[in-house]
Amino acid sequence: MKHEAFCTHCGHKGFVIHSSDDWGRSEMSYEGVENEPPDRYAIGRKRAEPRDMRPRCECGSLHIRRGALLKSG
Repeated sequence: MKHEAFCTHCGHKGFVIHSSDDWGRSEMSYEGVENEPPDRYAIGRKRAEPRDMRPRCECGSLHIRRGALLKSG
């Protein structure tokens, strides 16, 4: 599923993509905004998975809201 996303601070727009597989695993990723780990070294130290990424706008804000579901095809 693909949703609109926007920064509540500056209004920059992007997308949230929620995907899942046949094994029941799900993942959220972002387009148009940067994906940032919980802390800078968390993934390298194996204390966070890439799926634990959180969105960060180019203005530096971490306040990204998910908007309307986009129709596919």
